[in-house]
Amino acid sequence: PSRMLNANKVILALSCLCFAAGIALSVPFPFESQREGHAEALSAQPPPSPKEVAPEAESLATQLENLFSSVAKEVKPAVVAIVAKKAGQNGKSSEELTASQKALQRSFGSGFLIDPKGFILTNHHLVEGAGALDVTLADGRNVPGRTVRSDFTHDIALVKIELENLPFARLGDSDGVEVGQWILAIGHPFGLLQTVSAGIVGALGRSDLSLLGYENFIQTDATISPGSSGGPLVNLRGEVVGINTAIYSHSGKVNHGISFAVPISLARALAERWIKGGNISRMGISTVHVDRDIADYYKLGAPRGAFIRYVERKSPAAVGGLRPMDLVVEFDGRKVRDQHALHLMITEQVPGEPVLVGILRGGEKMTFKVTPAESQGAPKPVTELAEPMVDGSRAFGFTVTTLTRELAASIRVPPSRTGVAIIDVDTESVAWSKGLRTGDVILGVNSSKIEDIAQLDQAMSSAGDVTMLRVISRGYDERFIFIRRRDR
Repeated sequence: PSRMLNANKVILALSCLCFAAGIALSVPFPFESQREGHAEALSAQPPPSPKEVAPEAESLATQLENLFSSVAKEVKPAVVAIVAKKAGQNGKSSEELTASQKALQRSFGSGFLIDPKGFILTNHHLVEGAGALDVTLADGRNVPGRTVRSDFTHDIALVKIELENLPFARLGDSDGVEVGQWILAIGHPFGLLQTVSAGIVGALGRSDLSLLGYENFIQTDATISPGSSGGPLVNLRGEVVGINTAIYSHSGKVNHGISFAVPISLARALAERWIKGGNISRMGISTVHVDRDIADYYKLGAPRGAFIRYVERKSPAAVGGLRPMDLVVEFDGRKVRDQHALHLMITEQVPGEPVLVGILRGGEKMTFKVTPAESQGAPKPVTELAEPMVDGSRAFGFTVTTLTRELAASIRVPPSRTGVAIIDVDTESVAWSKGLRTGDVILGVNSSKIEDIAQLDQAMSSAGDVTMLRVISRGYDERFIFIRRRDR
């Protein structure tokens, strides 16, 4: 019996080997040429059609294509070309100019109608200093235009043409824009009328680009070139969400794939006020973005609100009781998300109407009644200062020296000021990333006033996890910088 059992095992093993060998011979080995008959059988089969491969993908692509086309058709009739004629006088009086110097220069750009009565939104830099405006509609009509109001701080202008029953673009909500969503840019790049480009939103709230006095740009990779300025940035619902304003370029002429647009929510607030004959509201404060360090300093669960770095003397904010170092968290009963939201809230507020402003000060929440005034324009920019050459002591990524009267005069600081002057900043330090620069003067640390290096070292060593520095820059510009202890 045992012999019979062993024989059965041998027969079973041989059967398995034969079965495996048959499978191996019927399938081509990888990386080897297929057998002749197998190759012919494959080549005889027709290739699958695209519809057989991915009908859903083709249907989705067709829908997206049709959507782009329909949005362009809807918005293009409202997009206009603007030629601003400017006289190049070079600072001379009219009597001193030659005939050739009186020749008008032409600046070409875009705009878009926002109502049927002929009001157009565009960029301030396009119409600034223009003696005359020529507006060309999408239907080919050419009419003169006039600037109703213009604001260089936001690079927004309102232009009027004397026509009615005009097509106009629908304005959306730029606060609802999200990174990654599709958008279209429409304008007249290099004078090529009615040009449409597509892209996505690359980033929101871009600032510190040194382009405008107030910056809260929508960043996109849609192609925008000279002549596109003032044109609409449109979402796929056909709503304008921004005004195309600037491109990222080393030469100023070539788009390197990054463009910026002013959010439409701010532009609409300005336009509505201008159409009624008024101007936007102001409170006389300058704010900065609340990052994690500021949030931790004020013991907030997450960054929110707007930190006041400067309050203009005799301004509505000063009269109402607001101070530097206040953190604005509420405005007219609404929570303040960030400095951009606060700026828009102030802009939308009717001048002369009081509003309750909620702030955090010294760990306590307070409420003040502030009456915004009508804006009269923004202060002129100042030039950068030369770096003073003085010895000092290195501390926390920057080198300081006690401020003397001679040093104060060289960096345009009033002689009555006391503090320590920064004479060098390590470009790899957090101090540099937070904005400290040579020529800045540290006036205080948290609530302590600083008069010399010893007081600075003592205050910095005894401070908490996040330290607040009160700094004056360029001789007049007071601001606050928050540095986390572990980052020093």
